[in-house]
Amino acid sequence: MPTFQERTLGSWRVIDRLGRGGNATVYAARRSDVDAALALKVISTTRVEREPYRRFVREIAFLREHDTVPGILPLIDSHLPDQPTTADPAWLAMPIATPIDAALSGRPLSDVVAAVAAIADTLFRLQRDFDIAHRDIKPGNLYALDEAWLLGDFGLIAVPNADDLTQDGRQVGPAHYTAYEMILHPTSADPHPADVYGLGKTLWVLATGQAYPPEGHQPVGTRGFEIGDYRPHPHSAALDRLVDLMTRIHPEERPSKEQVARDLIAWQELDAEPVTVDLSAARVRARAKLESEIAKQDALEQNLDLAYGAVRRLQELTRPLNDGLLSVSPRIEIDSAGDQMTQNLLRTHLHMGLTFEVAFFWQRCTKMQPMDGPHSTTLRMSRSLELLSTGVLVLRLMVDVGLDGVSATFFNWESGARSAPAGSIEAETVLEEGVRDLAGALAEGVDVFVEHLPDVGIAD
Repeated sequence: MPTFQERTLGSWRVIDRLGRGGNATVYAARRSDVDAALALKVISTTRVEREPYRRFVREIAFLREHDTVPGILPLIDSHLPDQPTTADPAWLAMPIATPIDAALSGRPLSDVVAAVAAIADTLFRLQRDFDIAHRDIKPGNLYALDEAWLLGDFGLIAVPNADDLTQDGRQVGPAHYTAYEMILHPTSADPHPADVYGLGKTLWVLATGQAYPPEGHQPVGTRGFEIGDYRPHPHSAALDRLVDLMTRIHPEERPSKEQVARDLIAWQELDAEPVTVDLSAARVRARAKLESEIAKQDALEQNLDLAYGAVRRLQELTRPLNDGLLSVSPRIEIDSAGDQMTQNLLRTHLHMGLTFEVAFFWQRCTKMQPMDGPHSTTLRMSRSLELLSTGVLVLRLMVDVGLDGVSATFFNWESGARSAPAGSIEAETVLEEGVRDLAGALAEGVDVFVEHLPDVGIAD
């Protein structure tokens, strides 16, 4: 690596390199009339028509116009030459501030919340007073200076009535902190909910001390990713609920910047309340001992949700079959769960040779019996789904035509067990293929059913 060489930019003497980003390098610099060293951000490109340069110009214009707004890392000096060159580049000078993650390292959770609350308030005031969104919220763009929490790096700001500098199809915002709508539609998506999303990710990272947040929505109760799993606190669950809302996939479901700021201030008031019993440390130990059991219960709950989804899908697929039976006879009982013959048959098949525990069982029967009286001709179209403890869904289908209450049948078709993992595409295929076979068997069954109906003639 080449040795750093001092040089002069304007009236500033560059004395050290502090860091480098995609489009700029940040140096420490001094000037004779300023006591402390400042951060000199030098844009890499010299092509004024390029997007990075135009964003740099916009950032300087924003900082000049809003130099009295509290909560913003202030602009000390800047230089925008008409024809920038490598020897005479564009630059801006700002105080050397401490990155927020370094400033909060080792400090209590209440300090983290207070810092993020201050940032949320700054974002809210920028929206309320100027309709400006930052669009680049992440810990690396937040700072501490003189006991204040400041927002910096305004290269991606969204300013009202300004030309859109974003190219179609190009993501706006930092990886891991960017809302999905800013990935799909960066030029048209509302940037304010996107700031809330990025701040929710930032809150989680600063509260947990992790390097990066999980991707996408962070639902409350996600095992191993709650703030209390990393930093036990009696009120950590309230922050998990806030992160859940702030990182919702649909932007309209996220709270406003004002509400986020208010909630974080309210959380600090919660922290001051007396606690009757603090079981947060015991919670961490208990979860460590019960990890496998909790994982098993979580998996079961997830599979149950998938099983309910499969039931809804099966009902959708069989609705046209029910409609077809209604066209044959209006005397029809649709989707009964109480048909004893159906239940006995399906339960018999369910337990034959089964070695796994059944976590969920669902069955329905559509029964067509147009004539009253004992031993009347009856058609049954039956379906069942069971979820095994292994997460496998088992589908069984049946069509039966016979005399009601009599074991002998005129027609009987059974699909046998068809299985696939719950929630898989294979399971969707099993449902579709099963109902397709059921439809064919039903057509045959209806022919047999009509053939065995008694000929009672047509009334005058």
